[in-house]
Amino acid sequence: MSRHLYNVGEAVALTPHSGHFLKTTGNYVVSAQMPPLGDTLQYRIKCVSEPYERVVAEHQLTRVEGESKPPVDALVAPPATTAKTWAGRGIRAASAAPPRVRSASRPR
Repeated sequence: MSRHLYNVGEAVALTPHSGHFLKTTGNYVVSAQMPPLGDTLQYRIKCVSEPYERVVAEHQLTRVEGESKPPVDALVAPPATTAKTWAGRGIRAASAAPPRVRSASRPR
């Protein structure tokens, strides 16, 4: 079994694979080591300027030599969102009545 090359908290650069264009330039920070997908090791990475994390394969990453410590903002989890409510959006809540039994409602 292969071992991950990059540890959590390490600064890495993302090299997009063919057909993909990166809108965000800059360094990423490894936020988690993912289980392998077949023979390919995967990582979850985060950039300071993006509100989400990406899942990438190991061959898409290169170690950033110049930066010894990643920015603290990249390792902080995004703020928890408030609970969404459906009131006022025209969506009714499901009824509390139990579902009817089909065999009982169909005459034979």
